[in-house]
Amino acid sequence: MEFNRGGWIWALMLTRRPSDTRFSKSSTPGGESPLARDDDNTLVTHAVLFDGIKMALAILGTGVALGAAAMKVAPHVKSGLIGLKSKLRHQTEDTAEAELPVPLAVVAEAEPEQTDPPRLRAV
Repeated sequence: MEFNRGGWIWALMLTRRPSDTRFSKSSTPGGESPLARDDDNTLVTHAVLFDGIKMALAILGTGVALGAAAMKVAPHVKSGLIGLKSKLRHQTEDTAEAELPVPLAVVAEAEPEQTDPPRLRAV
């Protein structure tokens, strides 16, 4: 997308240049030239310019697609996390119960039960 304003054509551009370079300063305040220079101010190369609108639309489209996919998957992820939380909580309750000491009850000793001697019966 380009538009004409004040006798100049304006366009949104995406640039690519080597990582160890910087743009040259432009004679226009706040502007930069597409010339790529190194730390010694030596001209290295020209920056490569790409259509910024197409790139922005591609990035926006990808973001919208990822957002829609996330919204569709979110309920399944949420239910899975709730189920996992429930399993973990249940597991910790089981281990907590297993670690509790069992209270011992003292039982009074009883003397052995005395049985009556056998009785004889006439036949």
